[in-house]
Amino acid sequence: MTAVAEAGLIERARQGDRDAFAELYAPVERPLTAFLYRMAAARLDAEDLAQETAVRALEGIEGIPEGVSFRAWIFRMGVEAALEYLRRRAQWDPDALLRAAGAPGRLHKIHKRSLQASYEIREHIDFCFTCMGRALPPHEVAALLLVEIHGFSAAEAAEALGVSAVVMQFRLQQARQALADHLESRCSLINKKGVCTDCATMDILCHGDRRHTEQALFQIELGGGLERRLAIVREIDPLHAQGRKLHEALMNFTREVNGY
Repeated sequence: MTAVAEAGLIERARQGDRDAFAELYAPVERPLTAFLYRMAAARLDAEDLAQETAVRALEGIEGIPEGVSFRAWIFRMGVEAALEYLRRRAQWDPDALLRAAGAPGRLHKIHKRSLQASYEIREHIDFCFTCMGRALPPHEVAALLLVEIHGFSAAEAAEALGVSAVVMQFRLQQARQALADHLESRCSLINKKGVCTDCATMDILCHGDRRHTEQALFQIELGGGLERRLAIVREIDPLHAQGRKLHEALMNFTREVNGY
């Protein structure tokens, strides 16, 4: 959509045209909900937050500043909603996923819930990214998601976070470093001494073929470390991916085991 076309829709929406608002919201609904899911690590909560953000945007469309894109404006509302949600919840421990992976009865419980689920290692990497994101301070993971996953410029991300460009860049660098450290010390795909082999274990369970798992791991090529992982996450919509039901069950189990 061109800037001129968007400006026309915003003006119509300001005058009460709900169809114009729907046209503005349609392209951002899925990425906004995915952002909120990666912040909250809970599908139903993310969908509720997205709905609340949409209602707030509809009611406040008259206040959108001149020259600000609808996407940047509504994402700022989404950031505010996510941060308020997370203020009432504990930050996760980086080992939360490891504890869940080693919990008795996990595979039986997950497999029973998700008999028809499809599994792909790339999607599990995205699942792991979301879990690790919950182990970061919320303001930092928000900066990381906006810039590295949703393609916001540094200026747009700073505006969405309500901070200066300097503060935004600091939060982004802190998030990148913490995420890299968490993964480097745990993930066997990055570090051969890493203790977490969950993605391979789940692949063998679901496909029953070690050769399939070896080929899948070879194709992923995580030698690029954090950058390669971020590239994989950018390609995946966690709420509409092929294995979303399985990973929702895994996420719910992770939250249950850790008391989140």
